[in-house]
Amino acid sequence: MKDLRLRLLTASLAIPSVLAIFWLADRFDQDWLVALLLSGVGVGAGWEYVGLVARLGVTLPKEAFLFAIPAFLFLLLPKEGEFAFILAFAFAYFLVIYSFSRRGTQEGFLASVAGIFGLLYIPAMLGFVLLFHRRGGFWHVLHFLLIVWGYDSGAYFVGSLLGRHRLLPRVSLAKTWEGVAGGLLLAGAAGLFLPRFLADLGQFWPAALILGFGVGAFAQLGDLFESLVKRAAGVKDTGRFFPGHGGILDRIDGILASAPIYYFFAHYILGLF
Repeated sequence: MKDLRLRLLTASLAIPSVLAIFWLADRFDQDWLVALLLSGVGVGAGWEYVGLVARLGVTLPKEAFLFAIPAFLFLLLPKEGEFAFILAFAFAYFLVIYSFSRRGTQEGFLASVAGIFGLLYIPAMLGFVLLFHRRGGFWHVLHFLLIVWGYDSGAYFVGSLLGRHRLLPRVSLAKTWEGVAGGLLLAGAAGLFLPRFLADLGQFWPAALILGFGVGAFAQLGDLFESLVKRAAGVKDTGRFFPGHGGILDRIDGILASAPIYYFFAHYILGLF
């Protein structure tokens, strides 16, 4: 009960602050605020990621790795955002050369893989949030976050109350099939809460449910992936940034995995932005 109260208190402070920044950026057309927020989140998550892989015996060039995260996100701001991907490719080559020059063949390969994956896993996935904020506005960010938070809340409460059958006990002992079902139901319901959907539910409710279920499913995959890494590293949480919630990566693992799913479905299939 004490842990739940701490989680709710932390969420009640963090969520309005994050949404306020997205709203202000949309209201006053200041996307640099979103890039700044995501850069801070990305650097914090990157710091935790470097620490996690270090426990697995992989050492990354921390300063260069962390600098690349805000550089990538800010280069996405102009319309010529392709420069961000050029930077990512250039930095990936740098990681490979650095890793093999400082280590033997096997260690260099592992460090290269961990470094390149970290570049895709953290800044590139956060970049999708920046992209659909730029192209769709505040309501799409809110819609996306509602789905992810809906899944997390449904999975947590239904799993805590009714969970009996473990999902993948070798990866996480806390995840249950009942929790997954509760999370998907709430994520599907949250998928309806986009103004354009609400204006014509008769037309959009199937797409809204599919979008909610898809984002929720990938949010769970992101959670499972991080649980796998933490289990391999022998840690419970990636950090202690959020009291009752763990580290930054603990809070955004579902967002990282599901942001591209939301973007591609909303943009390419539904044409919402």
